Amino acid sequence: MNKVKIICDSTCDISLDILKQNDIDMLPLKVTLNGKTYKDLVEITTDKMFDIIEKTGELAKSASVTPLEFEEAFSKYVNDGYDVIFISLGSALSSTYSSAYLTSLDYTDRVFVIDSKNLSSSIGLLILEVVKMKNEGLSAAEIYEKALQIVPKVQCSFILNTMEYLYKGGRCSGIGFYFGKVFHLHPIIKMEDGKLNIHHLPRGHINKGIDLIINEFKQEFDVGKVQLGTVMITHACNEDAMKYIYDKLIEFVPKENIMINNAGCVISSHCGPKCIGILYINK
Repeated sequence: MNKVKIICDSTCDISLDILKQNDIDMLPLKVTLNGKTYKDLVEITTDKMFDIIEKTGELAKSASVTPLEFEEAFSKYVNDGYDVIFISLGSALSSTYSSAYLTSLDYTDRVFVIDSKNLSSSIGLLILEVVKMKNEGLSAAEIYEKALQIVPKVQCSFILNTMEYLYKGGRCSGIGFYFGKVFHLHPIIKMEDGKLNIHHLPRGHINKGIDLIINEFKQEFDVGKVQLGTVMITHACNEDAMKYIYDKLIEFVPKENIMINNAGCVISSHCGPKCIGILYINK
């Protein structure tokens, strides 16, 4: 049986240290700001990106991993005797998955591409499950089949502080943006069947929405639906809200099961500053 190499893209939003500790290669998506292109997580931080956006008034544009980059990554490890597992940003959100899948067709039974059908550290949760399988000695084909069963169990719920980024990025109508500002709406977005859907539209201070996602998570936790492996809190430059959620979660979730993550530039460029969410896997 061949050795297994795990590769992901930068939208997994787990730290480079954790990726390194688990021998995972990361292929960065790109963000273009003020005429300059950066590799996500590698050449620019999220707070720096928001600083540039604030100064220029121009939103960042993102670009997926190219087929050539996938070819280079896959061929390197296949030629070294590895089978490859690549875990991708959801196919409905980016062309990254399709580029990886089409490239993998040149490596039948050697490269397996998993559509996370999700984003941010929801992908990170799936990656950590794949790492466990690899450490148990499963083959790449076995890992692929088991990972596909986990994909629909990964839960992602996050709240936006502003609708401006969705509006400027063409994902929200002008009318929706206007009413969002007037009525102080902070959409709670949930991934469902691989697509981003508005789950709730709480009105008023963002903390109302934060309490709502905490309470919904606790309800699932209390009835035993949550797999108590890793629960993630992921945010885009919102330390205060992160600490608030953390303090609430440790009332019923062991500290060692909670991981804090900073959202990378690609995810943050669409969701805006202070976006924050809770991510976990259901049983």
